[in-house]
Amino acid sequence: MSAAESAPASCPPHPADSRADPPGALPMIDVPAALEAVGGDAALMQELLRELQAELPTELAELQRLASAGDLPNLAEQAHKARGGASYCGVSALIAALGALERGARRGDTAAVGQALPRVATEIERLQQYLQQPAQVQSQNRG
Repeated sequence: MSAAESAPASCPPHPADSRADPPGALPMIDVPAALEAVGGDAALMQELLRELQAELPTELAELQRLASAGDLPNLAEQAHKARGGASYCGVSALIAALGALERGARRGDTAAVGQALPRVATEIERLQQYLQQPAQVQSQNRG
């Protein structure tokens, strides 16, 4: 039995089974990567996902505030911090979007920041919607 199969029914589906991802997109949640990041502790993974879900609106508001203020050094640091937290949850698309935002901010590239920030907002919205669908998640894990 794989780590993803041994995870509780409330865990997100294995990426190959995820119907919430558009074709060609990164998996919404990479369960094996998330479980590996937390030493195989599915309960801890679930707790970290709940914490991430609760923190995302505040994180996004802070990223937007820093970008609007033109504070690229602190934007890069905030994006880095958010990316680190997301990495423990295996949210691949959000991790990639935050990475692009961080790189753009570190380079002082306001055009890249302007492209990356809406992508971060989109990925946060997708993740929030995905995490609010427990019935779908549970049925995908069984099937």
